[in-house]
Amino acid sequence: MSRPIGTPVYGLVIVLALSLYSWPLQAGMQLDIVAKFHNADLEFDVVTVIDPEVEASRNKVALLGIATPSRSSFSFGLKEWLSLIDLWTKAVKAQSGSWKVVGSMVETETSDVSHLTVSAGPGVKFAISSRKKGTATYVLSRDDMAGFEKALHQVKDFLSR
Repeated sequence: MSRPIGTPVYGLVIVLALSLYSWPLQAGMQLDIVAKFHNADLEFDVVTVIDPEVEASRNKVALLGIATPSRSSFSFGLKEWLSLIDLWTKAVKAQSGSWKVVGSMVETETSDVSHLTVSAGPGVKFAISSRKKGTATYVLSRDDMAGFEKALHQVKDFLSR
């Protein structure tokens, strides 16, 4: 996301990225859990947020979150979300019996920069790492791939409006 650091969206990203789902959110913010996946005691969420107090062209953010039970998240604007869709497409095409990294992304405009690494194997592995929170990893099973792909496109549409 290439907004200046002083914008209210930056504050929103900080609040959400540091403690996803540890509300209360700022008054008027709208949070929507688009998809939620479970694997053993882990949770993987696709979330959208709108801050109506920020100008319309900058008021939407998407998040991927992993609960391990602590929560790690990675924030996206439209440009970054499209890059995630590209990584997802590569990972789906590269399915195999062993894990191989297909790509990674670096979060911007946050005080605790997170890195997202996507790997292909017997499913798709998402690893979110940050200096403060360490690394959280979620393996999306093949059974959940269609649901995740649907969520990817829902969020793309949300961020494009």
